Amino acid sequence: MSPTNPTPSTSGMRPMPIIRSRTGCFTCRKRKKKCDESKPICSGCKRNKLDCIWPEPAPTSNAKVPTTTNNNARVARPSFGASSTGSQTSIASSIRHSQDPDHELEQHDPHSVTDPVLPDSIPEHDREIHNGDSSPTYGDTHMMDADVEGDTQIDVDDDPVESVVDDNAQHHHQPSPSPSSSTSSSDNPTTIQTTYDPDTANALTLALQPSPESGLPLNGSIVMPMSMLPEQGHHSYELLSYYLARTANSMGNGSTDVNPFISKLIPLAFSKPLVLQLILAQSAAHRQASAERHPSDEVAQRYYTDSLRMFRNVVDEYVSGNAENTLVLTVGSLIMCLTEVAKGDIHGTIFDHLTASKSLVSTLLTGAQNHVYDDLPDFLIEYYMHIAATSMISIDPQYNSQSLLSPDIEVRARNLVGRKYVGQLCGCWLEILILICQIFHLGQVMSSPTEDGVMSPSPDNIVNFAFLQSQVMGFYPDPSVTPYTRLAGLVWKQAALLYLWTVLGKPHQQPQDSFQRALIESAVAEAVTLLDQFPATVRINTSLCWPLAVIGCSTSDPTVQQVLRTRLQTMLDTIGLGNMRQTLVLLEHIWELPPEQVSPWILCRAMRERQIWISFA
Repeated sequence: MSPTNPTPSTSGMRPMPIIRSRTGCFTCRKRKKKCDESKPICSGCKRNKLDCIWPEPAPTSNAKVPTTTNNNARVARPSFGASSTGSQTSIASSIRHSQDPDHELEQHDPHSVTDPVLPDSIPEHDREIHNGDSSPTYGDTHMMDADVEGDTQIDVDDDPVESVVDDNAQHHHQPSPSPSSSTSSSDNPTTIQTTYDPDTANALTLALQPSPESGLPLNGSIVMPMSMLPEQGHHSYELLSYYLARTANSMGNGSTDVNPFISKLIPLAFSKPLVLQLILAQSAAHRQASAERHPSDEVAQRYYTDSLRMFRNVVDEYVSGNAENTLVLTVGSLIMCLTEVAKGDIHGTIFDHLTASKSLVSTLLTGAQNHVYDDLPDFLIEYYMHIAATSMISIDPQYNSQSLLSPDIEVRARNLVGRKYVGQLCGCWLEILILICQIFHLGQVMSSPTEDGVMSPSPDNIVNFAFLQSQVMGFYPDPSVTPYTRLAGLVWKQAALLYLWTVLGKPHQQPQDSFQRALIESAVAEAVTLLDQFPATVRINTSLCWPLAVIGCSTSDPTVQQVLRTRLQTMLDTIGLGNMRQTLVLLEHIWELPPEQVSPWILCRAMRERQIWISFA
């Protein structure tokens, strides 16, 4: 800790500009403001009427603080896949039943200041005190240097709300997220050094407040001290490194320069233990499903189970009335959806998470503090729309009238389309995702028998069909997107047309010269031509499971089937998401059926026959 200023200024003038200090009070560090280090209260805190919080002097001994342990019996560990479905159903049910006016977000005290990540110079006991679910400041999550010295003016009229969601103080002493693997790492000098891309470097810069003696090198090589993640063990550092180097890039398709799986989620993870644990579990699941899998899946099972336990605990608090957990639960439920995608879950667990996400995203969008989240809701809307639209095809429209798209979410998604939103999940085809949801709804209506038991299109169905066809055919990617994103968007367009045209019936049940069959064969040929224009190894392929499945269910041509088979296998070998393997398994099963029985709308039946319940996210 640097010495206090021996001559604090008592007037409004300063003899020299004060740069943003890494050794000032916690309050100024949290607010990313400059501190003149006057004690007991600095001028910035005095002027803004804030509590000026200083770290205690470093202890003379390096006594190790015992890690808080859970005194309660551990919840029985579910298996990595199937047996967790029941618990997830109860979680989703609890969240749905808690949606009432009393659960809206409440604005907390703007003067309460917490420091989510403390510098290395802070004593170990201080680190434990400040290790709660304190909130990041989303206004600072843009890609900029947190220590720029050019601005020497202290803002007096700051945003009254600087943090998003703070957990209650009594929950600061949580059990270790992975107690079975963790040893107290604060005394361990071991570090993991990895070279990260600019997204990762910027995200870690925002998530961490480096001490002067351990600043971040400019070349992007970041030394991660073992004290960076309190109460985490060696496996956690391996998994975090794997997430930053591999998993985050496998989740995002590269359509934008900034990857929100790093720039948004990593700063949040370092202030929200649940988000961190879910990210580690996702990384473990992805690693286990990829070519770099470990001989044993024990680590992946443990992190997955511990993340479920932590999620369940936060759900219990939320249901009990702690609406401050809405943001964490919303992000958490969405992360869990893609965790199931990463590990290739075949038991439909993702649909439980998706049901919970629908309620939570809607609540977050209508909450009183929606404006303080910066552009995070845009990413969450994209996140949810991607998973919901690619999961509907797995639902039997004849027996399920439930909609995965709420009016609030649809309105926000259309606003993003109006702004020409491009994302790492939806690329440039968010408009197509909305139309896919509408096509599924049309399929639900048309598959419902009328009073006389006849299932034929009504005049409204015909008009709706024509409208949707014109909307899909009128889609064209914005010229500003990257070439791969543009090509992928056009593949999605052809797949959406196939999904729409096959709602009228199975193509190979029609005569060889039928108009519907000709349209479908033309769309399949166009999609294959587009796929040939970019390799199966690039990141954009991570978003193509749904269109590949639809194309595969619309053709009986062995040549096209081999193109899809090879592409999915290459995607699995390079990107390594488990649902790519399951997509291929399902297509192989469908290709064994007589062509007259094949259609994208029978995917749900094929899943039922093979007992494989997946999303194509």
